[in-house]
Amino acid sequence: MKKIYLLLFFLCPLITFGQTYTGPESIAFDAGNNRYLISNTGSGTILARSASGTLSVFKSGISPSPYGIEILGNTVYACCLGSIKGYSLSDGSEVFNVNTGATFLNGITSDGFSNLFATDFGGKKIYRINTLSSVSNVMASGLVQQPNGIVYDQANNRLVFVNWGSNAPIKALSLTDSTVTTIATTTLGNCDGLAWNGLDTWYIAAWTGQKIVKYDRDFLNAPVTIATGMSSPADIYYNQLSDTLAIPNSGNNTVVFLGFTAIENVTCSLLPLTTTADAAIFEGTTLPMGDSVLRIGFTNTSGLSFAYPLARITPLSALPAGMTFSASSNDFQVFASSWNPDSVAEASFFFDVTQAIPENTQLDFLVEITNLSPSSADTCFFTDTFSINLNPGVILGIAPADENWTIYPNPSTGNVQAHFPSENGLLRIYDLTGKLLCSYATNTQTLLIGKEVFTRSGMYQMVWMDKRSGKTLHKTVVIQE
Repeated sequence: MKKIYLLLFFLCPLITFGQTYTGPESIAFDAGNNRYLISNTGSGTILARSASGTLSVFKSGISPSPYGIEILGNTVYACCLGSIKGYSLSDGSEVFNVNTGATFLNGITSDGFSNLFATDFGGKKIYRINTLSSVSNVMASGLVQQPNGIVYDQANNRLVFVNWGSNAPIKALSLTDSTVTTIATTTLGNCDGLAWNGLDTWYIAAWTGQKIVKYDRDFLNAPVTIATGMSSPADIYYNQLSDTLAIPNSGNNTVVFLGFTAIENVTCSLLPLTTTADAAIFEGTTLPMGDSVLRIGFTNTSGLSFAYPLARITPLSALPAGMTFSASSNDFQVFASSWNPDSVAEASFFFDVTQAIPENTQLDFLVEITNLSPSSADTCFFTDTFSINLNPGVILGIAPADENWTIYPNPSTGNVQAHFPSENGLLRIYDLTGKLLCSYATNTQTLLIGKEVFTRSGMYQMVWMDKRSGKTLHKTVVIQE
């Protein structure tokens, strides 16, 4: 099943039962209590936002005022000038307080176990704080820019962080040898928040342009703007359980939630190609756009309408000899003037074929859909991989990659065995708070996962990615006492 992702904007109520945001700076999701916690620098408080949107005071009288916050275990930790303070999620009582000696701690993340990592915006440093020993130490100093939002990247054993200033680079601090490297140069200015969806997308909040942008997992492509009109967007948070990006706007005292809703049912077919170029055809147009065409039909099941959606395909395997794209068919192109709920819109991609295509030639390709018109903001985005036989000798069809993978036993009281569709993959395991517990490079189709990975009984999300195609598959596993 293929999914297109639609961004839905929700504005959190500014006043609810007497509570109001005052300089909202950072946000985290408390899964155990089904609520968001938001630090407020203007009032020295951490507010709680319930599932219904009601605001209440979780903790007041915090001095110095809290900036970045991070939930680890049963505690929410806050950056308070040079100190890290921790408050029990059950009653808000202070249970942790370490003065690191930093100038101004701002962004914070954790390794999901016992270590916190915080950026010192004023001192241009990065600190590690051990929550078990209450000991802090400097991991990096003398940074060129002022570091801000930070995320722990377990798969690469590093900390990824964004920076303040113009043309702000994205950098990484290796946890192996503490070296700092630039992983992407940007034209972004005054980057504040950074979030990672755990699969394939990074999100960055930039004050310059008052926008949110996204990058691919390896920062190889140019950023795509997904939201504008923000107001000093600060320490953003990605909630994996609801597929939602939460954005505190410190400039106008609001919190915005970007929800990613699935649009499903994507089908694809290719007009038949025979063994001679003369017999290759294109259909549905009288224009000389190519002698063969790949047609893809998309069904809009979102319940919303789009104007001028665009689509693009990118071959992941080599085109056969003599087969090339016609004109700009390999670029984004509008495939409908309007795309209404439950309607099917067809995108056509044309090829020139100058010699026979061998029978059973397989083509793997990436499909992308975006909705950048008429605005410059990306309000709809879909990407997934397909595979098709270009010449099976019959009318051609398309099928998604094999999605058969198993977890046994499920539910389990101990070890779990996972069997994947192919070798050369990456498995990540998350708990209900969305915290990454561990990751495994899978060079075999069968993997035994020890019960020590699962910290307690409950549900866990397993996400497996095929390294060749980038395709991701999801499974939920239940651990019982």
